[in-house]
Amino acid sequence: MKKRGLWLLIGVGIVLMGGLLGRYFWQPDPTDLVTHGLERLNAATSFRYSLTQHQWVEGKDRILTQILGEKDGGNTRILGQLVGSEVEMIKIGDSTYSKDPFSKKWIRFTNAPATQEVFLAELNPLSSLQLKELGEVMLSGQAKVNGDKAWVCQLKPSVQNQMMEVFWTDFQYTLYIRKSDKMLLKATIEAKNKAKSDPMTMTLEFKNIGQKIDINAPDI
Repeated sequence: MKKRGLWLLIGVGIVLMGGLLGRYFWQPDPTDLVTHGLERLNAATSFRYSLTQHQWVEGKDRILTQILGEKDGGNTRILGQLVGSEVEMIKIGDSTYSKDPFSKKWIRFTNAPATQEVFLAELNPLSSLQLKELGEVMLSGQAKVNGDKAWVCQLKPSVQNQMMEVFWTDFQYTLYIRKSDKMLLKATIEAKNKAKSDPMTMTLEFKNIGQKIDINAPDI
């Protein structure tokens, strides 16, 4: 009886250990991860984000864009620097407002669609994550993004963004997808300039996803 009890304990221990090891070494399908991560972020009604873009210019690495933004439905607000100039913009529906960096007065654009196209990635960061085909997706490890555990996936997709396609080529994406709910938290995009083959890197981070954010038109 004692031997049977001992063997039973050993068997239970092996099963538990196998389960723990299985959970530790289990890895998700990277294509499913990326698909779900992109779908979840695109479906989000609100979020805050940061966007930083580096580009090699005349042999030097320069920060072209560094902004903070927030989005709630069709409303967006951004603040930061764009090509060395201060920028503060608010988009409310079809209207776009820009603060003059010298007079500090708000200006309403009469041709909002054209303005939005110029600031496409800044006002709509999800535009940089529209992909025609994912290509081969590789799971390259794990990392933490603002304290959240995330899977790290790498891919070389074909993009569905005309502005990006005109100026850039050889795209490589690194996506950080939260392990708990498969939400995309961070994206790093690397590419080369079509004319000069100079490298470009864009980093996007998202937080406060799904939270209520108040964005109102400025007083003019």
